[in-house]
Amino acid sequence: MHRVISITFTAALLCVACSDKPKTFETTVVLARTQVVQTGRGKIIDVELEYSDCPGEQQEIFQGDAAFADCMARYKTGEKLAATIIYSRLPDGHYDSEVTKIGDCSRKRDVNDDRSYELVHECHDIVVNGVPIGFHCDHKPTKELLARCPWFKRS
Repeated sequence: MHRVISITFTAALLCVACSDKPKTFETTVVLARTQVVQTGRGKIIDVELEYSDCPGEQQEIFQGDAAFADCMARYKTGEKLAATIIYSRLPDGHYDSEVTKIGDCSRKRDVNDDRSYELVHECHDIVVNGVPIGFHCDHKPTKELLARCPWFKRS
């Protein structure tokens, strides 16, 4: 009996350990905006992406270092590019994702960057008697979004 409990406990530990490993996802993004900024620490780039393979209107804004800025200079606004995303569990039990590559440009996250964020929402018109009178946006990822773009799951 002790051996059965030990084997079950070991299997449970292995399952927990496997679920905490970072996952890598490949997707396509649209380069919505870039802006190179000079700071006291040197050159950085602000990048705004739209996730074209995901349902709804998913956007992300983040910064990259000088090497990333120089590499991104070859791409134009509106261009569709391959992107690599690392999705991992945080110490508080929630999840986070980081864009680590766009096109041929590798990005290292700046730990001091507190301006980066994602905007996840799906909006639809509110129609009364056949006339659009406004709109409603849901800001939590839907099952459809998470099925196609699982890196948006946070808890």
